[in-house]
Amino acid sequence: MTPSSIQECRDLTRDIARGIAPPRFYTEHAGEIARAKEYAAQSRIVGMAEAVMREKGSALGHGYEHAHNVAIDAAAIILCETAQGRAEEALGVLGADLAVLALAAGYLHDIRRDQREHPLRAAEFAREFFRDALPEAHVAMIAFAIRNHEAFKEQERTDDPATMLLANALYDADKFRWGPDNFLYTIWDMAESLGFSPRTIFRHYRKGIEGIERVRHTFRTGTGRAYGPDFIERGLEIGRELYQVCGEK
Repeated sequence: MTPSSIQECRDLTRDIARGIAPPRFYTEHAGEIARAKEYAAQSRIVGMAEAVMREKGSALGHGYEHAHNVAIDAAAIILCETAQGRAEEALGVLGADLAVLALAAGYLHDIRRDQREHPLRAAEFAREFFRDALPEAHVAMIAFAIRNHEAFKEQERTDDPATMLLANALYDADKFRWGPDNFLYTIWDMAESLGFSPRTIFRHYRKGIEGIERVRHTFRTGTGRAYGPDFIERGLEIGRELYQVCGEK
């Protein structure tokens, strides 16, 4: 039976999720997650980006909580990818410094989610926002990453490995959200933002699941490829049970 309200959908999804283990990334890389949170708390630049996203609120269902999770996970992916000193030497930048840029990009990547071509618009916003706060090279890296976070779009390329890693980490962290977060928050936030009813959501549910299945194969970093499919599968576990209970028979 389809719930009569979005809040009922949220409550039911949370009940289902309690019976499903969290993604392995959070248990196997708890140390990197903790360090990412420390950098977020210590960085003035990150604090600026976090504050403006918190003030923005929801943008078509992609609000502060989504941005926060992307920011932390993007920084943690950077730390995983640069765990070996050789990797930092090849990149020409410390993993900690790149993690801070990932945090900044993560908080702002959807700041223009309610506009057409939102990655481009968000990148333009980030360029102006950080213009006097960061070196131009770092601003350009953040803007590049934000422009390239959308799924199923052709990715820009650059010869700079640090910029590519930053962009790929942001992409993967954003696509981690297509796992449990998609069912716990994003679907319902978007439904409320657009005025959709639960019946409308479940009418198009199967098509939405197909898109989630497709993203499973698009992760770009080694860390993303190792853990992204697990995020997707945990989310689909929730989605399958939810549809079994609520979907149109």
